[in-house]
Amino acid sequence: MTDVGHEVLRRHFVAITTASYRDPVWPALPGVRDEVATLKEWLGSSDLGERRFNEVWPELAEDPPEALVRSHLTSLARERKWTDADAAVVFVSGHGVEANDTHYLIFTDSEYDMVSSTALRTADLIAWLNDTPVQHLLLIVDACFAGGVAEEALRLSKRPGRQWLVLPSATREEEAVEGALTTAISRFLKDLCTPEGRRYGEGPYIDVADFLQDVQKMLGKGQTLRPLYGSRLFGPHVCLPNPHHRRRSALELEAARQELALPHDELTTHWAPRSRGVARIDEPGWLFTGRRALMRRLIASATGEPCAVIVSGGAGSGKSAALARLVTLSDQRFLEKYAHEVEQVPADLRPPPGAVDVAVLATGKLHSRVMSQICSALQVPVPTGAGEPTVDDQLAAWHAWLKDRGTPITIVVDALDEAADPQALVRELLAYLEPDPATPRLRLLVGVRSLAATDDTRARGTVQPETLVLADLAERLLGATRIAVDEAPWWDRRDVVAYVQSILTLTPGSPYGGTGADAAATVAQAVGQRAGRSFLIARIAARSLADRDEVVLAEDSSWLGALDDGLLGVFRTDLRNSVKDPAERRRAVVLMRAVAFAFGSGIPWRGIWPLMAHAVDDDGDYYGDSDIAWLLGTRLSAYLVTDRSEGTTVYRLFHDLLRSTLKERWQELLTDRPTA
Repeated sequence: MTDVGHEVLRRHFVAITTASYRDPVWPALPGVRDEVATLKEWLGSSDLGERRFNEVWPELAEDPPEALVRSHLTSLARERKWTDADAAVVFVSGHGVEANDTHYLIFTDSEYDMVSSTALRTADLIAWLNDTPVQHLLLIVDACFAGGVAEEALRLSKRPGRQWLVLPSATREEEAVEGALTTAISRFLKDLCTPEGRRYGEGPYIDVADFLQDVQKMLGKGQTLRPLYGSRLFGPHVCLPNPHHRRRSALELEAARQELALPHDELTTHWAPRSRGVARIDEPGWLFTGRRALMRRLIASATGEPCAVIVSGGAGSGKSAALARLVTLSDQRFLEKYAHEVEQVPADLRPPPGAVDVAVLATGKLHSRVMSQICSALQVPVPTGAGEPTVDDQLAAWHAWLKDRGTPITIVVDALDEAADPQALVRELLAYLEPDPATPRLRLLVGVRSLAATDDTRARGTVQPETLVLADLAERLLGATRIAVDEAPWWDRRDVVAYVQSILTLTPGSPYGGTGADAAATVAQAVGQRAGRSFLIARIAARSLADRDEVVLAEDSSWLGALDDGLLGVFRTDLRNSVKDPAERRRAVVLMRAVAFAFGSGIPWRGIWPLMAHAVDDDGDYYGDSDIAWLLGTRLSAYLVTDRSEGTTVYRLFHDLLRSTLKERWQELLTDRPTA
């Protein structure tokens, strides 16, 4: 999906405000100066980067005469000053009157007895803006009876695709309270800029519906916020920049591969040494080192003869990370942005550009959605009838499309075990993706957690084909080769040691950097010995140590013992080190537990997360935006992935094993570790 506002090259802010009037009929409005300052602080903030609006014609904000306003605004279209690559916020504040069956804006030199000659028709102002090709516009008219312009505005020609939001301060029947609309917007902006303001999301722009809803709440009695007909009423708007915007937790890849993109911190950690000139390519900590044999095998599967491959392993064994590495390094957008760095990756660890055609994260998805996603990513022409096409319809279109291709297609599907119905996904979709097994055209790589039955169960012969564990079922139905990443020859404990050492030495502020590097090596060995075959446990232990104020040695049993309890142990220890107060620790666990019950991409904050926390709390306590803002301000936020789903910011735990721990063993996280 193309990002909102990608086509905007210039952004303008125009304030047209009048505080003093020559005609004594209209009293002074000293508050308009503060109104302009509030909007400028928001729109002109340097923190917005390329989303920042630049003020033009500042003289129009200082009691302009009517002729000056007319001259500037009519020049916009006549002199082609604004184009379809521009966005604009126009703020008008001052007195307004209705006369001669129309609405007028009053300026410093307007005369009560000659309104038609000395004031400006609001409909004309909108018409002049309408003559420009500007696609993105926020027009705020804070003047009495401004809603009266609605009927005239309806007569203006409509241009398709325009994203306009026109806000009069009062309806036709209402007299605007001085500065009421801008005061409400100012209160909204003040709240937006607090930590709690993150509830509006972390995308680049605020949703219009959220903006309108909360500004209306902040208006006084008798003041109604009613956008003019034709205004955009939902979705993110270029003229509502979000100060809380953060890049995605994952790297930005092309849409077909985005779901399996590596997280940003993988690059921050692994590429940092190169920029300081202190690491060689073959040293631990360099980008994408480790798991060399596994990566070569995955690359061969993604580029060789068409076949199906099951990539399995226990929770935390790194199968998803390896698949994400494969997908990311095959993405053209990534390769272009990081061309110099990628050149340093050994050639045998780099798949060819475009090696993976589609990457799908199956978490929370039905098999029908997975099929739709594959067809959409590859632009497979699926016939549409009276309703939505069925899975069979899509499969038929897929088979026809694939048979006509001259080259094979590579698809990666990860987290099969986290799908809404994993067995249906295997039996009713994945098993039928290959149209003709005799002449295969598909390379299919499927990541799934290993859930092997016990040897005793197998020996008794009680396992029927339909009850085989998922990885075994997928292997059988797909006729797939199996790559068990936590077994020989693909597992090497030295990879875990190198991973831990890179986190300890390269995390900003870590006590293991610089003079602590020697201690890091011995600590990494200790973690590698005790973490078993789990990169997840190793990661949590390493990050917890890297965030401490001082070096903790490998001989210190206070943290080594936690590793013996697996994920529960390192998670519990990290909670105690991060949040000292037991009541606050419980609050954190409840808030994170609410996220554990979310499926798919994650849980939205606004209106959902606080209610979910109340629902999962055994004590029935209530939670608000300040609680969530507090959690996200602690280092425990590292356990969460921030993503966007259909324009909404959502949060999820970074690993499924954390979800099950918080669901089923959350009370053990709050108790002390049993002593021998």
